[in-house]
Amino acid sequence: MELLELVERFGTPVITGIIGYFVGRPKQQAEVEATNVENAGKVIDKWAGYADRLEKNIEQLRAVIEDLNDALRIANDEHIACAKTLAKLQAEYDDLMKLFNELQIELKKIKNEDNSRRGRSHTFG
Repeated sequence: MELLELVERFGTPVITGIIGYFVGRPKQQAEVEATNVENAGKVIDKWAGYADRLEKNIEQLRAVIEDLNDALRIANDEHIACAKTLAKLQAEYDDLMKLFNELQIELKKIKNEDNSRRGRSHTFG
């Protein structure tokens, strides 16, 4: 009887502990996995927030790039117009300089003729 009492007294807690271990272990593992899943969900939500902000930034930058491309097209058109105007003004300037040089030559001829006449009138006069 003593053996039976010992088994009852110590066997029940040991058996309960062993059964509790095997029953509790899957429960504990399930809790750990649930915590891992919850943490993974938080990480996914966090990265989804980053992705949304990044997408908004990309859209804003895309709009800025489009505005800059439009401004660049306008600047290029203005540059072409200015280059044409400059070429036209350069041609007009060249024509005026040519006329100026011709007039300078004509003026020198007239002065030389005038000086020649004066010189003759002083000698003969």
